[in-house]
Amino acid sequence: MQKPPRYEILLAEDNSLILKLELRSLKKLVNCPIKGFWQGGELIEHLKQTANSEHLKLIFLDLNMPRVNGWDVLDFLQDFEYKNSIYVIILSASMYEPDQERALKYSRVIGYYDKFLDTQELSEILDQEVLRNTFNFEFKEELEEGEIPHAI
Repeated sequence: MQKPPRYEILLAEDNSLILKLELRSLKKLVNCPIKGFWQGGELIEHLKQTANSEHLKLIFLDLNMPRVNGWDVLDFLQDFEYKNSIYVIILSASMYEPDQERALKYSRVIGYYDKFLDTQELSEILDQEVLRNTFNFEFKEELEEGEIPHAI
């Protein structure tokens, strides 16, 4: 019997179409639990309930969400007990350089990208050395009919 992955991918995005597309793309790429959240407060609650030092989490985080936004999530992570098991990729419509600089100052942020990513771009993000070495993702190899192959 195969052991389940000891990691999960979390997406926090308030735009329902973008969230749906990102979830679909990630589910085509990797075999692991993938969950979506409409806003940062839901994500923080999930982290409080499920985080531990043995279970890695990769978060794709939108910065501009209502109520509890991405900046609030990043601030929460600064002092979170299990922050060292969490990695954050910022996905934002803002390519405003001061936002990028500010986000990359947070210790858990490992990348800042435009939120409008296709499956190929998500594949390339997941194939970064730091993620490949840390998560050892189990990538799906079989393509569904009509699906465009990605480079992994």
